[in-house]
Amino acid sequence: MKDTFYLKKKKKQGFGSKLLFILILLICAYAVYHYTPFFVKNPINIKDTKYPLKEINIYAYTMNTKIPLYDKIFENKNTYNFPLKFKLNQRLPDGPAKFAIEVTDYSQNNFSFGFKKKIEKQVTVYNHYPKVILLNDAANILEGGSAVVLFYANDKIGLKNVYLQVKYANNKIAKFRCFNAEKFTNHPHTYIAFFTYPFCEQKNWDTSIVAQNNAGNKIYVHVPVYYESFKNKKTDVQVDTHFIETKVYRLLKEANISFNEQDPAQAFDLVINKLEKQNNEQIAQIANSVHTDKILFKGPFLQLPGSAVMAYFGDYRTFYYDNSPLTHEYHLGVDFASIKHAKVPAANSGVVVYTGNIGVYGKCILIDHGLGIFSLYGHLEDFLVNKGEYVQKGQIIAHTDTSGLAIGDHLHFGMLIDGYYVNPIEWLDGSWIRNNIERRIADARKRADMLKYYTQ
Repeated sequence: MKDTFYLKKKKKQGFGSKLLFILILLICAYAVYHYTPFFVKNPINIKDTKYPLKEINIYAYTMNTKIPLYDKIFENKNTYNFPLKFKLNQRLPDGPAKFAIEVTDYSQNNFSFGFKKKIEKQVTVYNHYPKVILLNDAANILEGGSAVVLFYANDKIGLKNVYLQVKYANNKIAKFRCFNAEKFTNHPHTYIAFFTYPFCEQKNWDTSIVAQNNAGNKIYVHVPVYYESFKNKKTDVQVDTHFIETKVYRLLKEANISFNEQDPAQAFDLVINKLEKQNNEQIAQIANSVHTDKILFKGPFLQLPGSAVMAYFGDYRTFYYDNSPLTHEYHLGVDFASIKHAKVPAANSGVVVYTGNIGVYGKCILIDHGLGIFSLYGHLEDFLVNKGEYVQKGQIIAHTDTSGLAIGDHLHFGMLIDGYYVNPIEWLDGSWIRNNIERRIADARKRADMLKYYTQ
């Protein structure tokens, strides 16, 4: 249990009343940050506006014993504001306790020993981690691909937070939401999380379930994953002056990004490395603002009818201008080309969460398929559906065009998990969905029947 408390100076009594000064102590802290080796996440802020700080003492009373937790003496007399953050120097026993903080300054109060302020707070010490039990065997994933895991997580005082994280290049962390899975497992306190392994050079991904209880105690449970590196296809793309002047300059102006019209190469670099990044962040923000804790899709997703694949997910593109390389990027979708202004069907059932113009993607539609899964349709001519509308698999939602940064009429089709782009080709494959999603959910349901023996 967390406690937030404040320290205010009491009216001075007895000797030295005329030396009364204003002492401001504002402390926003966790009382005893139960079960974790850290005492506070956010520093305690101790402030005296008139006199420098002299000493800070923090201790706890538990089982009729005084336990020192922290001591700090300020030898110099120039510290008026001190952010305090520290680790417990010992583990406290479970149960009720009294937390105390005592601060002394360098004033002439108390016969020149300084003014002393003390506060006490009743707290409850809770020394336990949440319980997490995986309901799946190791997942199989292709770099940039998708995977799913189901698990049990609970704590008798309740969970504050639970999510799945993937560590990758230089300890970057990709976080994925966990959704209630009781409808899949017929067991309370079960969760389902879809995730991906983002492209990176180091190939050292690490996957964990992170569960934190209401006391702030956090546990990391490793998720075993077998992965395979993605073999990127390298492609060269030629851009000319007409394309840059008619497409690139317009997109930069619409986005209010300053550029030099006498430097086409610099303008194109801004579109790829600045504008497109902003566009992807906007799409991720839209996706992460939606929380649908059920599956809306069924079976494989649909490809644009009668289309050919012009560019695959993960293609490593090098753009050239005047036979000189401009910049590089990974293609984060699949380009389908058919006839001009071809009808675009919803790849699967879901709810439209966005229709509008987004920079390099032009006119685009974003559909929520539940559990953090979204499909993206870019370079469109029009919109035949509205935001908030439920669409059926195969329902015509738009027509293809050349809006955004498209060179020719085509559909840019993307799939996302919690704002991270994933390989759409997997989602077009019914066999992949049966083996990697439906079967894993069914296996988890069987294992959940055994939870009663491990959670009592």
